[in-house]
Amino acid sequence: MAPRILSLDGVWYLRGFKPGEGEKKGAYKEDYKTDGWIKARVPGVVHLDLLENGLIPDPFYGLNEEKVRWVEEMEWWYRREFDLPEDIVNMDAVEIHFMGLDTFATIWLNGVKVGETDNMFIPWVFDVKKLVKPGRNVIAIKFAPPTKTLEEIKAREEKMKRVFLPPRAYGRKAQYSFGWDWAPRLPTSGIWRSVKLIAYNTARLGHIAALPVKVTKEEADMRVEAEVYAIREVEARITFELSYGEERYDKVVQLRLEPGYNEVRTSIRVPKPKLWWPHGYGPQNLYQFKVKLEGEGELLDEKSTRVGIRSIELVQEPDEEGKSFIFKINGVPIFCKGANWIPADSFLPRVTREKYEALLNMVVEANMNMLRVWGGGIYEDDVFYDLCDEKGIMIWHDFMFACAAYPEKSWFIENVKREVEEVVKRLRNHPSIVLWCGDNECEWAESGRVISHRIIPDICARLDPTRPYWPSSPYGGKDPNSPHEGDRHSWDVWHGWLDYDGYTHDPARFVSEFGIQSPPDMETIEAFTAPEDRWFFSKVMEYHNKQPHGNERIFWYLIMHYRIPRDLEELVYWAQVNQGEGLKTGIEHWRRRKFRTSGCLIWQLNDCWPVVSWSLIDYYLRPKASYYIVKRAFSPILVSLVKEGESVSVYIVSDKLVDMNGKLEFMVQDVNGNIFYREAIDVKVPANSSIRVMSKDLKDLPISDRTTQYLLARLLVGDKVVSENVLFLERVKHLKLPKPNIKAEVKKVDPKGLRFLVRIRTDKYAKAVKLKLMGIKAKFSDNYFDLLPNTVKEVIVEVEEPTSEEEIRRKLTVTSIYTVE
Repeated sequence: MAPRILSLDGVWYLRGFKPGEGEKKGAYKEDYKTDGWIKARVPGVVHLDLLENGLIPDPFYGLNEEKVRWVEEMEWWYRREFDLPEDIVNMDAVEIHFMGLDTFATIWLNGVKVGETDNMFIPWVFDVKKLVKPGRNVIAIKFAPPTKTLEEIKAREEKMKRVFLPPRAYGRKAQYSFGWDWAPRLPTSGIWRSVKLIAYNTARLGHIAALPVKVTKEEADMRVEAEVYAIREVEARITFELSYGEERYDKVVQLRLEPGYNEVRTSIRVPKPKLWWPHGYGPQNLYQFKVKLEGEGELLDEKSTRVGIRSIELVQEPDEEGKSFIFKINGVPIFCKGANWIPADSFLPRVTREKYEALLNMVVEANMNMLRVWGGGIYEDDVFYDLCDEKGIMIWHDFMFACAAYPEKSWFIENVKREVEEVVKRLRNHPSIVLWCGDNECEWAESGRVISHRIIPDICARLDPTRPYWPSSPYGGKDPNSPHEGDRHSWDVWHGWLDYDGYTHDPARFVSEFGIQSPPDMETIEAFTAPEDRWFFSKVMEYHNKQPHGNERIFWYLIMHYRIPRDLEELVYWAQVNQGEGLKTGIEHWRRRKFRTSGCLIWQLNDCWPVVSWSLIDYYLRPKASYYIVKRAFSPILVSLVKEGESVSVYIVSDKLVDMNGKLEFMVQDVNGNIFYREAIDVKVPANSSIRVMSKDLKDLPISDRTTQYLLARLLVGDKVVSENVLFLERVKHLKLPKPNIKAEVKKVDPKGLRFLVRIRTDKYAKAVKLKLMGIKAKFSDNYFDLLPNTVKEVIVEVEEPTSEEEIRRKLTVTSIYTVE
């Protein structure tokens, strides 16, 4: 008989007590009355239930984060009743599985203490066979105050180096929840992932895995394995099956199970495997993997998942600049384009499949192929990794340690070992994960080396030999943040106050963090401010930038390149564009260096609350101007102009795996559309390369007024422009950009009124053209683009509700940046 599973998700009851009072009052007892308790939702966290019941204000609004600080100081209790039929109670084993408890929990069942937990990242399983009974059962869970608990641990342990709230490093809880330079201090408590009761006879399956240990085009050697938990000694049969469409490959293992934990391992050979590729390089083929456990003449358990077959190599070879750092997938070197992922909410149960999918779709649409799951957050829900598998998004995966020296005593190390084993076993089937990384910036912080250099790599080597392991980020050479080997966090720009042209002097081999801040969309600002707070240096606006003096720094970077904005709306617009142009400077530089530099990951993709931060996409999924500018800079084919001394060079970067022939046009033009110089040459661009195709001395070009003239390069394949770029030789604030006359035409291209083609034209150079539909939620295929004189740009606009052409015309606004009225 297959296991019986009873979900304990849904409605529970919740109450807060002063620390220690709940137990004194008997809140764990079977007959305790829950009069006055509030309804709670599981999965959930305390803050969400208090908010739902009107007991706290929205922590994201104004200065309310401070008003809810009391929540983390309380002890919180959850209770619920559930009925069990006699046949479940009489099965050989009855277990309760908590997929996530946040964090310091004590569990009672029918008045009897079951166990305690101290790690939010892993599942907790308790044997409750002797405690359950037919009919009514009562479960009670106490959550100790997280900060107080950690402060008590800190007081009795060694003092070590760390930033932000120091006690955080003594617990296995999401580090960002205690506050970061982009996150509020909202440490949560609660049953944040699902709860289920599992009853079974004889034996059940645990984790299963199919790992591609050796892959060629001709054959893949798959290591397949399964965990089996047996009640007693029994003869068993385990069938492993890999399938793709009509193809089937299986292996049967007969064995005698011992009571307790068993591990079964064998191999399956797959001829001519259908390989999994990153986005932009090939299809994301996924195999079905199924494991059946049979014994005593019946099916005891069955599990299935999806796996991908691909090879990964991290190439680190000496060269003239130091040592390379190149990911090869299926033998093909990949330039990694992407961003750092942080948890998508401070209250994690609010992150739905729909939110994951929306964000990950935006990743793919921005021409990205990699995300770094940052080490101060969480190991995400399974759906996140499933979607990355489907979409071809590679994952650089940190373990959850960040910016601290962590304890190295046995009590902490044993907790870490269990966490790492559970995480690797849960996630190793996902082909999207291409690297395990020990931590974020702990090596840079000169922390201890036991966890990242011994504990984690030993477990990864044993459980997952298919992926490279990297001890920390950044890491490389005698200098952990070396530009000559390993990965680098490029923060001379922004944290070091260097202007963003400083990126062009950074020869990093792989940039795993770089970034510039900007405010979120005005609608987002309006969601967390009152009208009187809507100026950039108001207390609320400063509070919603968690970096000290962050708003002042944004303003400083802005006025280095742009004129002083007249109001908040103009500041938001210009600062987002400035952020994008800074990121573009870095991206184009590192892509021109392909594969001397082999990747650049922006800090950061997303936000966990409405905030002024480094993100490309704000908390409400509104893309900033920088999102679109980055999308163009990450295009598979990129023309890039760069001033090198007193000359200008034109590069073409191609991520395509075939050679390409085309024509390069190079021009000197002015903002009114006058052409002063034109040249066209035939070019051949090798596959997967960066090549300099032209270099010109500026003194030889007819440039007489740098405030109105610019350089233009475009690549044509046939009659199609596949990439174009411009270069001004002065900063925007010094340009004479006339106010353009921009015209927009709207045409419905979907009979349902959900898709429209907008054709935009201008008589003069239009800087950072911004399209917006007032009062209509819309998605634009492109936005915040520069429009050249007497040219036409086509943009696809998608809306969520059927809309007429007339309404789109009426509500469409078109804005640009100009300096001359």
